[in-house]
Amino acid sequence: MEVHMSDVEEKVDQLHADVGVLRFDVAVLKSDVAVLKADVAVLKSDVAVLKTDVAVLKTDVSVLKRDVHEVRQDFKEVRQDIKDVRKHQERRDFRLLFGTLIAVTLGLAGLMAKGFGWLH
Repeated sequence: MEVHMSDVEEKVDQLHADVGVLRFDVAVLKSDVAVLKADVAVLKSDVAVLKTDVAVLKTDVSVLKRDVHEVRQDFKEVRQDIKDVRKHQERRDFRLLFGTLIAVTLGLAGLMAKGFGWLH
């Protein structure tokens, strides 16, 4: 096996070129890693902001739930008040109607009595 010096020098030159390319690739990868680290830092800060926003939203939802519960209670009270008013109104309406019916009946009876000469 005979090795020529020119072949060895050619291989060495090729290895030097490959090392140069690899060094460039490593430099590019290092810069990419730095960019990714910056992106991760931005994402972490965004996540922190989102967590605070979610906490605020949870608080708002709990306040809304409480308010809805209070409104429902108020509606129940209003419905009960309306039922009570209707109940009393029906009694009042019946009494008024019955009283009016009696007054009209007596008035007509008086007119009839006057017309027939039963009252002078």
